Amino acid sequence: MLSQVRHPEVWSAGRVPWQFFCTLTWANVGAHRNRPPSPSKQVTAFFAFARGAAHVSGRHFRELVWLLRHEPGEITGRSHYHCLLSVVGSEWVRRSTCFYLMHYWEKRLGCGHARVRIFRPAMGGLEYTMKDLAESLRGADRYEFGKFFEPSAALTLSASANRLISRRQRMLV
Repeated sequence: MLSQVRHPEVWSAGRVPWQFFCTLTWANVGAHRNRPPSPSKQVTAFFAFARGAAHVSGRHFRELVWLLRHEPGEITGRSHYHCLLSVVGSEWVRRSTCFYLMHYWEKRLGCGHARVRIFRPAMGGLEYTMKDLAESLRGADRYEFGKFFEPSAALTLSASANRLISRRQRMLV
């Protein structure tokens, strides 16, 4: 069930017609395989993934709208990203795109494990990605909400997402 009271950022990001919800998990590296790649390598890999997504959409990278959040894993501590993707006006939304993007992350980039699903607003992917859990701070939700404020859990929006949100908010005035 979606919250009736939302953070302004969630409301703004909810103005974007998201097309894909992604969870991109990092394979641990190193001598004992107990740590993720460095933050700079993670950012580089995400941008390579985003460029691959733009390519399969048939559009330029600047047209790819994305929202990204990093978080450590709950059980294993395995680092991962949650992201939302969209190319407004693109006809790339199909299951085969999900499989292509998962393969791209896992095999082509060799980053780890990926789950890519077609975005469905009712499934709460936006709220989950943005950790909009202020309404229910019990048990596991309190833990999840606490991760939202960790420095590593900062949200990053593409320039195209900021432009799209700004245009849509101006239309409301």
